[in-house]
Amino acid sequence: MAILITGGGGFTGSRLADVFRKRGEQVVIFDIAFDESLRNLKSENLILVKGDIGIWPEVMNVVKGHRVETIFHLAAMLTVPSEANPWASINVNAFGTFYVLEAARLFKVKKVLFTSSIGAYGVSRDTVVTNETVQRPINIYGISKVFGELLGLYYHRKFGIDFRGVRLPSLIGPGVRTPGVGQYNPLVIEAAIKGEPFEIWAPEDTVVPLMYIKDAVRSLVMLYDAPEDRIATRMYNAGQITPPPTAKGLVDAIKRFYPDARITFNPDPSVMDILKTIPRVIRSDEAEAEWGWTPSYSLDAMVEDFIEEYKKVHQH
Repeated sequence: MAILITGGGGFTGSRLADVFRKRGEQVVIFDIAFDESLRNLKSENLILVKGDIGIWPEVMNVVKGHRVETIFHLAAMLTVPSEANPWASINVNAFGTFYVLEAARLFKVKKVLFTSSIGAYGVSRDTVVTNETVQRPINIYGISKVFGELLGLYYHRKFGIDFRGVRLPSLIGPGVRTPGVGQYNPLVIEAAIKGEPFEIWAPEDTVVPLMYIKDAVRSLVMLYDAPEDRIATRMYNAGQITPPPTAKGLVDAIKRFYPDARITFNPDPSVMDILKTIPRVIRSDEAEAEWGWTPSYSLDAMVEDFIEEYKKVHQH
């Protein structure tokens, strides 16, 4: 039996695949593209399948053809490309999730784990959101994530699929390449490491809830491992680095490692229209109570580990 990871060639999925591969699980990565490191990886228990989550027969084929027991559904178009092409976003984020769940039903997949986002909350009257906060997304990415959450919960109630999911904040780690309004966070650290100047496109007091990539992967593994009798809420907030740093707070942390880092601020009004809809604090009470989750990386620990991981790859 195999674990299928849709979007497994990406930033989070590739790291998740590596965890399960090292645990001896048979892992199938389904993605539209793969980077060089994955293509060159020789592993008996890792299979790469090129395909499009928005094409129903391709999803059916990969699930049927590999005796899939669990699906991690990570494939998605993020906010910026989704707003540029909402029609493509609906096909990938909404229909793609439907295809995954329907394939799980038809081929008796036991467990489906879904990555949602704090973007599913959208505009909130509160700067602190919990699992009880009403979701009011205003962009197509957030709308499609709410659809995926609700559809997964429906498939659990109607068809008995063990559906579980986490709403992740903005993820930070070396190697982020997908566009996004909060991507100045990883990019400014990389620039400091390389000794390059960087201009942050948000004001100094901007707060984007952040989680280090290693914590994000750990949250998915823990949720996968949790006994089903502990899973009551099913869709969980995964929290964030606490206390949530401002953009200036991140710069101050970077300068503890690179005092001469050349970092300036030049806010982009169009980006701020999106950033102002993001909650500042994400509570994860249910995840903590039901399966013992809590993020482990502080701001300084994250920056330090980011630097070490970046250097492993880029400096010899």
